[in-house]
Amino acid sequence: MNHTFKSLAVLVMAALALSVFFSAQLLAQDEKPQVRHPSYTLLGKNPPPVDSPLNPNFLLSQESKISEGSLWYTDYIHERLVGLDVADATGDGKNELVYATPHNLYLVRVNNGLMEQLATFEIPKSVKGLSVDFYDTNNDGRYEIVLSCQASGAGPSSFVLAYDNSKTLKVLGSHLPFYLRVYGSGQRRNLAAQKGSGNSNNVFIGNVHQASFSGGKVVVGDKIELPFGVNIFFFNAGDLGSSGQRMIATVTYPAENLRVYTGGSRENFAAQASSEYCGTVNYIDISNSKDDGRNVLYLPSRIVFADIDNDGANEVIVAKNRQSGVKVMNNLRSFDGGVIEAMKFNNLSLVPFFSSTNLLPGPPVDYQLADLDNNGSKDLVTAVVLDPGSGMINTGLSRIVSYSNLYSTPQPAQTSTASK
Repeated sequence: MNHTFKSLAVLVMAALALSVFFSAQLLAQDEKPQVRHPSYTLLGKNPPPVDSPLNPNFLLSQESKISEGSLWYTDYIHERLVGLDVADATGDGKNELVYATPHNLYLVRVNNGLMEQLATFEIPKSVKGLSVDFYDTNNDGRYEIVLSCQASGAGPSSFVLAYDNSKTLKVLGSHLPFYLRVYGSGQRRNLAAQKGSGNSNNVFIGNVHQASFSGGKVVVGDKIELPFGVNIFFFNAGDLGSSGQRMIATVTYPAENLRVYTGGSRENFAAQASSEYCGTVNYIDISNSKDDGRNVLYLPSRIVFADIDNDGANEVIVAKNRQSGVKVMNNLRSFDGGVIEAMKFNNLSLVPFFSSTNLLPGPPVDYQLADLDNNGSKDLVTAVVLDPGSGMINTGLSRIVSYSNLYSTPQPAQTSTASK
């Protein structure tokens, strides 16, 4: 009997010893800093030291030396935003902000955190705004505004506008029969044009072409070599990665996968991001005599090539928006949030670099990396739609959000010759 009790006591003591040992091991593991990012498994690198606090508006990623940042945002805008851009529209060497809704366009300047309205443009009721870009049409350093629009139930009907020190923007070209978009990165920005209609069989007609604007008209140039089926709203081109190679990024439809190509054909495919990117509630209306219901083609948010961490190499910056509910109908969609995500191109992979926090209950629909407040550092300026609206009474609800001071100091590779 005593022997049995002694055996049980030994077993209990052994179990306690093992429990203490494993608890100590788990505690030791928990005390280790968890800084490894999933992308390191792909790249085969060790994580860098995290030697400065991360901007609280962004999630932990591969990069260090990200400073404590600031956040600026507008009051509620009681319209659904479709786009924005940042550049010098007045010719004074300082940047302005332009943003558009389906029915209006606004040119503003941000001074000491306050938004000053410079000029507006009321979009004719027969058309609706789809996107907006700054583009220097005559290379004088003063950027004009390219407003891409669709006529009601028909094809493109776009505008080119300019600021002339009055409260209303000057119309340089109106009801232009092209969809217009600015593509490129840094100083290498170009104008693209494409024909279209409101018919389901040819929403976009022909190829995407390089274009210029002169004498109130769009002058069409050479065809832009793009992968088959890619239209004017679904691509951008720019220098990417540490090599500064010229590449093309596209968004597929309706799957909304992000793809990168080294040239203008499918054979030049280089990488794909597996998640859905750039989804918005911005759309082109499509007429179809066989279908009396709502028929639309949703447009993606902007693809940006920009150097967000000052290492001399561009990243791909896109929106990763979260659709709400179950996907049942292709022509109806909603979002309950979204983030801006940056990816590095490395080893034939698009590697997530960092992501903004989901600050507002709505999707980012457009964004740019530019010096919004003219303090010498780049800001991530974002248009967020909180409520897309449901008609004449409810015109929507939006905000413009800017992330400032993304990095405290330039990175060592800043002197690289790659485009920024």
